[in-house]
Amino acid sequence: MPADSDILAVARMLRIAGREVTRRRDAHAASLGLTSSQADALTFIREHPGCMIADLGAYSGSSHQAARTLVERLRERGLIEVSVSDKDARARVLEITPRGILLHDRFLAMGAESFGNIRESFDEGEVRDLKDTLEKLMALLGLEKTVRSVFLW
Repeated sequence: MPADSDILAVARMLRIAGREVTRRRDAHAASLGLTSSQADALTFIREHPGCMIADLGAYSGSSHQAARTLVERLRERGLIEVSVSDKDARARVLEITPRGILLHDRFLAMGAESFGNIRESFDEGEVRDLKDTLEKLMALLGLEKTVRSVFLW
């Protein structure tokens, strides 16, 4: 069993590293005229073509109204298209546009460039072990639903 002081040191390092990742990510999104929530939404819509506004809301943990507002802002910028569902006329289907894909690709490239030193410093096994450890931590904290197969840079 690890010592309490080691667990507290790990928690502190995670907090500091998380804050820096968030700072860089937010700066990259802002440089493209996006909020972090908009960048996350583009990632989700791109990875889940044909998803619904309700899916985006559930994924992001936001209210339906907040998801609708987010979708409307992305639609107004020409980054996504919104259409009526064939299955339920009350539901709206979301698709990323070519312009949205280009912007999203730029966002992902910024993240890859910003954190290239991580890719160069860790081998594949170390990254997999770290990912597995963090997923276990998320599950222990009751946050496993926030872990996604999509890399949400």
